[in-house]
Amino acid sequence: MKKLFLVALALILSVSAFSQNYKQAIGLRLGTSIGASYKHFLNSTQAIEGILDLDIFEKDQMKIKATGIYQFHFDVNVDGLALYAGPGASVGLFLGDTNGVHVAIDGMAGIEYKFDNVPLALSFDWNPKVQIITNAGFKPANFGLTLRYTF
Repeated sequence: MKKLFLVALALILSVSAFSQNYKQAIGLRLGTSIGASYKHFLNSTQAIEGILDLDIFEKDQMKIKATGIYQFHFDVNVDGLALYAGPGASVGLFLGDTNGVHVAIDGMAGIEYKFDNVPLALSFDWNPKVQIITNAGFKPANFGLTLRYTF
């Protein structure tokens, strides 16, 4: 396990930093929930993303939550393509058979493609979380596909 971690860390650190060719983006995120996404680059390799989503796919309850993620972007030497990862947090409400508050520590890892000559970016991400309040525990099953208009 230690060797696997060191190999993964070496791969991440060996990837050169780069600049996405947009400053901000807004779009729709679909996956284990449905919602809106806003992304803002702070500099050429770091961005913040805010997600407001509604989880309507659970049988006996609905969840509405806001998530904030601090992202580090990495070049993969393919035009328009980037990997990203970073920490974050989310808060929200459970409504239904069980009402409650959602508070979690989040992580995110994903891949993004910025289309050339079109103001669109498409990303796929994994957003695992450690839920602290209401249904506490590790929640790994949170994936999303996001299409954003870039400007």
